[in-house]
Amino acid sequence: MSTALNLQATPANDMTDTPETTDNSQNPTRLKLLECAEKLFWYQGIRATSIDEIVKTADQSKGAFFHYFSSKGEITALALNKYAEEEIFEKLEKQFSQYKNIKESLLNWGHEIYNGCVMRNYKGGCFLGNTALEIGDTDPKIHAEVSKLMLEWENRLVGYFREETRTGEILMEPRQFARLVIFTLQGMMMSSKTHRDKNRTAREFQALAELYERMIKG
Repeated sequence: MSTALNLQATPANDMTDTPETTDNSQNPTRLKLLECAEKLFWYQGIRATSIDEIVKTADQSKGAFFHYFSSKGEITALALNKYAEEEIFEKLEKQFSQYKNIKESLLNWGHEIYNGCVMRNYKGGCFLGNTALEIGDTDPKIHAEVSKLMLEWENRLVGYFREETRTGEILMEPRQFARLVIFTLQGMMMSSKTHRDKNRTAREFQALAELYERMIKG
């Protein structure tokens, strides 16, 4: 079993709404608007992105935007959930479904995250972490949305760690280790976004592999 990462890269004032399920959730126009909003928020920030820029990037009208979303706040919350599902939860599930050993699952997940950083040219970082820093306590509902998704991330890791069929013994309490994994990844993705240095990013992700080696027995 490998214990190291393979580092070869294969107006925007209303932000108080929460996501709602609609009958139009799979409409192509709605999906295009949501996809463009997610990427703009992720790469340049929520406050820096206007509804006008979202509709222009999606090549849609402002009328179409308000047909599917009540406000910038609603699409922000939906974009956060979309990011969490596609960039975190689905990738976690893929690795922990493929590998029964905890260390091997985490190493391959880390490799996938590293490759994502390389493919994005070290831009973006983590959308959840970015939003937590940008919004702070200025928008309680968006803050609560980020908090909910971060807790879900933690809970999913804990669930995988505690499955009886898993191999590998974590040398600390599973929830504390889950938090350590998330905090460490957040810091590394922030560093990657800040420095945009391939060698530095590779060394930092290799340090993550060493952490897993030390903290997981077997």
